[in-house]
Amino acid sequence: MRRKKRVGLATKIFVAIFAVYAAFTLVSLQIQISAKREEQAALQAQIEEQSLRNAEIEALLNSEDNDEYIARIARDKLGYVSPGERVFVDISSK
Repeated sequence: MRRKKRVGLATKIFVAIFAVYAAFTLVSLQIQISAKREEQAALQAQIEEQSLRNAEIEALLNSEDNDEYIARIARDKLGYVSPGERVFVDISSK
């Protein structure tokens, strides 16, 4: 007859600690994966938005009314005015 080997207390404790560590690591990695997926979705949305902007700008550059676009940007963003034009600033809303 063969005798069964008994598993020692130290081995049982080691296996229990390892199981807890493995479970904790697994949960932690799942949380990290979900966070990275959310981050990826946000970045993908930014990429799509920027692609639309790039397409719009490229269409404007290739179009014939380039002068109107340049004049509008100069007026809106840079504060330029046409010769002889008067600019009125509304200070009541400030």
